[in-house]
Amino acid sequence: MTLADRLNQIIKEQKLTKKEFASKLNITENYVYLLTGNSKNRPDTIAHSLARLISLEFGYDENWIITGNSEKK
Repeated sequence: MTLADRLNQIIKEQKLTKKEFASKLNITENYVYLLTGNSKNRPDTIAHSLARLISLEFGYDENWIITGNSEKK
């Protein structure tokens, strides 16, 4: 499972739009689309600070968000 897959899973499970997800994290909607899209320029990782913010906001394991290793919650 890729980072994009994990982020899309969080968005889906939280029943959010990508715009709402971006707003809750105070990041741009464009960045969310870059992280979750199918572009070959899509990043394979995110900053630990963003993963921590996602973890705190939505209750997912920070390590799972970044690597896919460990339990997701």
